[in-house]
Amino acid sequence: MDRNLLGIILSYLFVFSMIFIATLIQKLFKLSHDFSRKIIHIAVGNWIFMALYYFTDWYYAIIGPITFILLNYLSYKHNIFKAMELEEKNPGTVYYAISLTICTLFTFSKTPYLTLPFLGIMAMTWGDGFAAIIGKSLPIKMLRTGKSLGGSSAFFIFTLIVSLVYLMIVNKTLDFPQMLIISLVVAFLGTGIEIFSPKNSDNLTVPLILGFIGFIMGM
Repeated sequence: MDRNLLGIILSYLFVFSMIFIATLIQKLFKLSHDFSRKIIHIAVGNWIFMALYYFTDWYYAIIGPITFILLNYLSYKHNIFKAMELEEKNPGTVYYAISLTICTLFTFSKTPYLTLPFLGIMAMTWGDGFAAIIGKSLPIKMLRTGKSLGGSSAFFIFTLIVSLVYLMIVNKTLDFPQMLIISLVVAFLGTGIEIFSPKNSDNLTVPLILGFIGFIMGM
């Protein structure tokens, strides 16, 4: 079987498996939709490792993300995937798929593919995902922004760690000090963007701004 076709099939299996597992965990442990939504939010972002391994061209790589723009929009409107929707209507899952599509285009725009644009996805999935979870446990609000100190601290720490791990796995051209510097820059910028993003827009602002910066750096 063609490597790209296999990647497309596995991409759908991976995402729907994450939704199924999150739904099952939610029902078994009677968790909130918000918690199951964050499980999906964090887990699905790791699809980028599959993308980097299987896909050779952008037009294969974006098939999955584009599909989920439509599916997530239908779910947002009609509550199809209950485990990833909030009671308060929020188009964050649609923004998530849009950002994933655009960052995928940034990444596969050049051969060999770029690795830095996907740092925006790492920040969105792990940084923002844990910021929401930990922020509710440490709800000390910062002045004017409405963001919590615990959430913003978690965003910085998790974005720093996951960016460094990501670069160590996929980037073969940078040495460790360079990876650390890039990860620190991504964590600082991402935290600032997340703090000052308008409500419910950080699934767009964080990955797209960081992804574009990564695209410029990679070029």
